[in-house]
Amino acid sequence: MNNQINFGIDLGTTNSLIGKFQQGAVEIFKNPFGQKETLPSVVAFRKDRIIVGDKARELIEKDPENVFSSFKRKMGTSESFFVPNTGDFKTPVELSAIVLRELKNFIYTGEKPEAVVITIPASFDTIQSNATKKAGNDAGFSEVLLLQEPIAASLAFANKQANASSLQGQWLVYDLGGGTFDVALVKIVDGEMRVIDHEGDNYLGGVDFDIAVIEQLVVPQLQQQYALPDLLTALRSARGKYNTLYHILLKKAEEVKIQLTNSPSAEMEFSFDTGNGEEEVYLTVTREQFERVIYNQVQYSIDLVRKILERNQLSAANLEEVVMIGGSTYIPLVKQQVAAQLGIPVNCSVDPTTAVATGAAWYAGTRTISASKSPEKKPVAEGTPDIHFRTAYQKNTADQEEYFTAVVTGPVGGLSYRIVRTDGGYDSGIKALQERISEMLLLAPNSNNIFNILVFDAQHNEISLSTPIIEITQGKFNIHGQPLPNDICIEIDDPENNTTKLELIFEKNAILPLRKTIVKEITKTILRTGEDSLLINVLEGSRYAIPGSCVPLGMIEIKNTDLITDLVKGSDVEITLQISESRDLSVKAVLLMNEQEFSEVFNPLVRKINTGKLLNDIRQLRQQAAVKLKSFNASEQYELAATIQNIQQELDYISHRLEILSADDITDEKYQLEEKKRKLSQQLDSTGKEQQILDITSRYFQQKENCQHYIQEENDSNRQQRFEKIIADESSFLSSRSYYTIKAKIDELNELSWEIRRHKPETWISAYYYYANIDTNSFTDPQTAARFKEIGEKALERKNYDELKVAVNQLYNLMPDTRKADDQLKGTGIS
Repeated sequence: MNNQINFGIDLGTTNSLIGKFQQGAVEIFKNPFGQKETLPSVVAFRKDRIIVGDKARELIEKDPENVFSSFKRKMGTSESFFVPNTGDFKTPVELSAIVLRELKNFIYTGEKPEAVVITIPASFDTIQSNATKKAGNDAGFSEVLLLQEPIAASLAFANKQANASSLQGQWLVYDLGGGTFDVALVKIVDGEMRVIDHEGDNYLGGVDFDIAVIEQLVVPQLQQQYALPDLLTALRSARGKYNTLYHILLKKAEEVKIQLTNSPSAEMEFSFDTGNGEEEVYLTVTREQFERVIYNQVQYSIDLVRKILERNQLSAANLEEVVMIGGSTYIPLVKQQVAAQLGIPVNCSVDPTTAVATGAAWYAGTRTISASKSPEKKPVAEGTPDIHFRTAYQKNTADQEEYFTAVVTGPVGGLSYRIVRTDGGYDSGIKALQERISEMLLLAPNSNNIFNILVFDAQHNEISLSTPIIEITQGKFNIHGQPLPNDICIEIDDPENNTTKLELIFEKNAILPLRKTIVKEITKTILRTGEDSLLINVLEGSRYAIPGSCVPLGMIEIKNTDLITDLVKGSDVEITLQISESRDLSVKAVLLMNEQEFSEVFNPLVRKINTGKLLNDIRQLRQQAAVKLKSFNASEQYELAATIQNIQQELDYISHRLEILSADDITDEKYQLEEKKRKLSQQLDSTGKEQQILDITSRYFQQKENCQHYIQEENDSNRQQRFEKIIADESSFLSSRSYYTIKAKIDELNELSWEIRRHKPETWISAYYYYANIDTNSFTDPQTAARFKEIGEKALERKNYDELKVAVNQLYNLMPDTRKADDQLKGTGIS
């Protein structure tokens, strides 16, 4: 029985495909109507039927209001599309499910797969990934595995090689599709492909080139010729006069883009209501014009490639080639600029259109259907031993031999087994059947190897059992798991700075699946009779960013009414987070003091964007930028000041675009602007952090030196051991360049130093003089402060250091900053 998934789907912005892995090769299925491998990701609604693909695309010019495309770019958003012909709304998930159902009709063998691998851009966040899985489930697939598109493309590229062992080094996969862009750094390690790092943009692709043609070439000509200053708004607005024309122009622009791949110019023809009746418009677009309007977007994609190279300290000499994938890589400018600017050989040997679907099928051929979803086993003949095999082996390998192992359950006593390759090239010989068996299977090179497990009774008669078939493809690559596209963090309190910060749980590029348990301290008492709560907020983004710039994945809120006893400050909460290969996130929190457990599985499907809130976020970031700019100018850090000024200009641009965006704008620009805002927020937060790291590192060494000095004075071996434990991983935490990690070490050293210093009279004497020299009116209660200053002075005269401690502590509590922090920070309740 074969329980491999085998079916892989490329659910694309522009086109979708489906393929199947079988007998060591991949077949891309063709549309029974027209025999094309690609299905345009376009859905049209007529009054009596739904049309998908090429026929739907043809209806754009006749009935654009009822035809929908590029909805992949809005996966995971709250957007929906009104369908006049049916009178209802369709979400991106529902439209994607329609495309997926149509792809099932490509399977001419009559199979009805229950499980499938569907590809997603590497930069898809958890919300977008969950929305894709939901579309697969709605299309009738009971099990959906997600695979990142650069990995799929890498599998297609690597497994296309005639000799897998010849593939060495590391390369880049440059994947510029219809709606998204990904670049991945890939390496072969021990016969497996590994994605080392990646970058991407979910709103960069061929659709943006089409929009650029309309907005920068077509609209200016029409405005100039017919004096229509608000033409662009009227095109993009759902209720605009020219909204129907906008959809037609998108199709025309795509056709022009394709023609310009092989021609120096292309014609665009359409009807236009000038206000004085319909008029036929003929425009000529040259390749030079087209390249000019898309140049910045192509350059941006190359900048993302450079970002990977810089982050991994690589030069062109360290890379074998750039593998070009995605329909938009057919554009001559893209190939030219990538090759010229990066100085790395460009490889176009893989079909850019089918590579992702091919790789998805390769991957599907290595994955098995979950036990709960596997077909029921057929009943065996009466008297046959109830023997079951649970096997483990690599289904794709570049090695000449493959290690095979199996756990055998049932009455194995007196039985024997034999493993044979179907072509007669391998025979294990007859061996005693045990509860665990293992073999090194010899493989025929560059082919699909099939082995059968035969079982014999004590008289060496073969028993008719339903044993699993072993299928291994030699000379092909498997992948070493999928990398996490972004950091996964929880939000914790930062009382010192009166704010919250992120604590890293799972690091970007960590291989899925992942699991981690941490214990955090509760920072506030939560009374059952009160109104407070404990928040466990999980976010996706950069660990170095502020929480507000990350994507929220889910929150467990433990309210006062949920508690069986009061939750005391200083007690602990144990938090366990798990994330599956397909990005299901589960969180469990256990309050250790009262042994209460709270758990939830997060699979958020929708991210809502409110333009009003987005504008407010921009204003707040503008204020933060102004504060940093003033600081950098004052300290004569003019290079950092220039960076902040560039960020301000970008923020102003976003603000301007949001203000002119109509309420019913049909494009995905607000999502692009929200993404841009998040990245600018991260850049703003990181600008100047280099100096911050230098300062905190300097403070660490100073605190380390002070602590060592105090310990040597005391000559305390126990504290010396604690000191050495604190600094044991010094090279590791300093090289992490994490402000909070280094700060935590400083706090540990400070606590150890304080244990020694608190018993020294000079500590309290110097502390007293510090507070005594502060203006009494600066304290929150000047009269009380004056009284404790007097108490401290008398304690000094009598050398009563216990009394002096009391005076110092009381003066500290009367300082305005300490009380202010306690009053303001509400936070999450964990630290």
